Amino acid sequence: MAARGLDVTIAVPQRWREPVLGRLVETSWERQSGVEVFPVQVSAPGEPARYRFARRVLGSLLRDKRPELIQIEEELGTEVTRQVVKAAARLKIPVVIGVADNVPGNRTGERGLLARWRRRRVLRHVRGVLAASEGAAALVRADRDSTHVTVIPHLGVKAPTHPEHADHEGMSLGFVGRLVHRKGLDTLLEALTRHRELAWSLTVVGDGPAREQLEALASARRLAARIRWVGAVSPAEVARTWPLLDVLIQPSRSSEAWSEPTGHTVAEAMANEVAVIGTASGAVSEVIGDAGLVVPPDDPDALAKAIGGMADPETRWSYAEAARARAIARFSDDAVAETTLRFWEEIVSGVVSGQPPVASRGTH
Repeated sequence: MAARGLDVTIAVPQRWREPVLGRLVETSWERQSGVEVFPVQVSAPGEPARYRFARRVLGSLLRDKRPELIQIEEELGTEVTRQVVKAAARLKIPVVIGVADNVPGNRTGERGLLARWRRRRVLRHVRGVLAASEGAAALVRADRDSTHVTVIPHLGVKAPTHPEHADHEGMSLGFVGRLVHRKGLDTLLEALTRHRELAWSLTVVGDGPAREQLEALASARRLAARIRWVGAVSPAEVARTWPLLDVLIQPSRSSEAWSEPTGHTVAEAMANEVAVIGTASGAVSEVIGDAGLVVPPDDPDALAKAIGGMADPETRWSYAEAARARAIARFSDDAVAETTLRFWEEIVSGVVSGQPPVASRGTH
């Protein structure tokens, strides 16, 4: 966005405790290339549904910057979303919200009708919603069908100019994600038992509470010698994994409480010219489209068939090229920035809301 001439200020928690690892993260102020990172004290750090910005600091920031538009990167039912929407309304600043929640079951237990009333009240005061998937968009429309919603990834992926591919023997498969039940790595291991005759290897990037159980399963199925367990790594180290892979496999499950919200890892692999196989879990199938293979969740036989379909190098390469083309067109940093900017321009001009246009002030 900054490269397109916008002055961008990002308000973030000054201190934040990660929900999974429990580490305390501290953010400092910085300004670089048209982007200002502005830390604000928050209550309840590490609790996404409950935290709030320091009221006076938030108010001062909005009054000083007087942005043309505010985008909130939180779900509709969170405390901070309601707080920022109210603060923006007082200053007559248009608001859009980026949401990823795509599971209808999450809507039934949140104090029921009261929670839905709160979400609908928030939606009455926003100009538009950027949904990370069609499933997320459908939930927003169910809460308030007159809301202007568009499906745009919230985070783009880097698409290298010339993807690298390391030489190796056989078919190199990869899994990247948390080692938890919902990610379905056990389904992948079961599927691989159907392909003992193929020359494949599997690289597992990630860690989690199910690692010991999954390693034991791999040993019990006599697969351990073909699997490399990398553990948790930084995003930069994940990027160095892509040249080693022929196929990324995302075997995620779906349930009443969870479904893949973004498919970002799949899009990143696609941008690096890696063929992809995924399950029909949330956003994964939307990201893959017809540029890869999609199978039902929790179905080792269907997944094994898809893996077999990638065994031919020419077929695999054809999917890899299609995946890269789709990722560049839809999920690259440039593509996401352009689509989001057009949406913002429509909001600010009043095209989608019937509201009068907002006077230009040069900050978002």
